[in-house]
Amino acid sequence: MITARDLAFSYRNGGNTLSGMSFTLEPGHCLALLGNNGAGKSTLLKCLNRILEPQSGVVEVCGLDVRELTRNRIAKRMAYVSQHNCAARLTVFDSVLLGRKPFIKMNPTEDDLRITESAIDRMGLRDYTLRYTDELSGGELQKVVLARALAQQPHVLLLDEPTSNLDLCNQHEVMKLVSGIAKADHIAVVIVIHDLNLAARYCDRFLFMKNGTVYQYGDSSIITDRLISEVYNIPARVTEIAGRKLILVE
Repeated sequence: MITARDLAFSYRNGGNTLSGMSFTLEPGHCLALLGNNGAGKSTLLKCLNRILEPQSGVVEVCGLDVRELTRNRIAKRMAYVSQHNCAARLTVFDSVLLGRKPFIKMNPTEDDLRITESAIDRMGLRDYTLRYTDELSGGELQKVVLARALAQQPHVLLLDEPTSNLDLCNQHEVMKLVSGIAKADHIAVVIVIHDLNLAARYCDRFLFMKNGTVYQYGDSSIITDRLISEVYNIPARVTEIAGRKLILVE
């Protein structure tokens, strides 16, 4: 579980980027952070695991105050996947094994290797194990990065726009994998995402941000024509097809 209470953060060269940010996400749920560019979504994500230090407020993971944890202890509980991931001259196996770094003291143990192999299998990357990551497509590389995060065995998974620059098929495949991981591993997943329809299909909690604050937070019942129009400043219509919400921009 992750809880944020009254988080506030501002950059030195700007005003208040975040203020009064509060929410709680239980294990097994997938939360979409939504809002226009500049709303503070990525900044919030980085404040949750102290990549950025909030000026005030508290973040707790499994009842522990993140401010009191070392970077290594945070990495044992929270995995973060940034928006931009560069390929390196590493094999897929070695790249995923890096996710075990917080747990490795001298050399990888048999348990570290087993966990790495399991993460590779779950992402469907078994045939790519010895391929170099700089030879992979964007979708394949994204799965490697997710596998590395899974190898950390986190309680909370933080993803910053995991579907950006992916084709339609890979967008759905990645989101389906992430949604399944939240339920199967009983972890809390927080995703910054721009595609409202992808979010509505694969997430079950939604936090809409506007001007650095929580505009509305809840399950899919909060997604309405009025909310979308107010947050994005554009006319929209929310309808339902085959039991799924669909957001249409007018």
